[in-house]
Amino acid sequence: MLLRNSEMPPYTCRLGRLKCDMQTETIDIRTDKELEACLSVDRPVTALAFDYAADDHVPVHEHAKAQLIYAIEGTMVLSTHEGKWVLLPTRALWVPARTRHSIRMRGPVRMRTLFLDATVKAPAQGCAAVSVSPLLRELIVSMLQERRRYAAGSRGAQIAALIATELSVCNTLPLALPWPRDAKLRRLCEAMRRNPKLTGDLEFWATKADVSSRTLSRLFRSETGMSFGEWKSQLLLLEAQIRLAQGQSSLRIARALGYASHAAFSAMFRKGMGLSPSEYVAQSASTGS
Repeated sequence: MLLRNSEMPPYTCRLGRLKCDMQTETIDIRTDKELEACLSVDRPVTALAFDYAADDHVPVHEHAKAQLIYAIEGTMVLSTHEGKWVLLPTRALWVPARTRHSIRMRGPVRMRTLFLDATVKAPAQGCAAVSVSPLLRELIVSMLQERRRYAAGSRGAQIAALIATELSVCNTLPLALPWPRDAKLRRLCEAMRRNPKLTGDLEFWATKADVSSRTLSRLFRSETGMSFGEWKSQLLLLEAQIRLAQGQSSLRIARALGYASHAAFSAMFRKGMGLSPSEYVAQSASTGS
């Protein structure tokens, strides 16, 4: 795993456990120092910039502070024991302190992340996707221009206060894909995630898992809080959002996900998002601009 600071040339080395509670493998030692500074400074909000290449992976780790994970460009898939979230430039993920998580980049990503202490009111009790307004986006970018140890009453302190205010009123989004704890079901869900398609009903996947369809149905409900059909629909909806963000046409996505027609795919998308694929792309473009 390689963390890249956009303002520094590549320079990697092998590190052990970091004092700042982030456990990683190969990283840029100078980026590590920046991260430790964010986590140790006595300020309510600090910011850090990471740039990643396509398919970069941040392995499971945790932080002593809460984190708002956001990318001004690119798409990320963040995983915790609770579920998976797709993060586009119109949304961020609130991650409470000491929450173990990992991140996979779906294409090049320009991450601009915030670390927040306990004085900042959490927008949700656990991990939650939140909408990023144009104002919040600019506040995050502006925070990167300030000294981490900003003085009381300074521009940095005022930006930090505005960020806290925005987080207290931002909308949380029901975009999580619940992830099971049962080992057999996790393996099956991972297989479905690697090859998301409409085809393959409950009987098909029950055979794959070597269980009865009734057992598999019961497992999905008890482990994810969703039926098999609801969970699969959410998986396809999240995959569709990733592909739309990558610039793929809705017709191409419909075919790749196994829909018999573009109309059927559009109906699924509208049911889940309240917008057609084209309306969703247009809204994302206007929000991110």
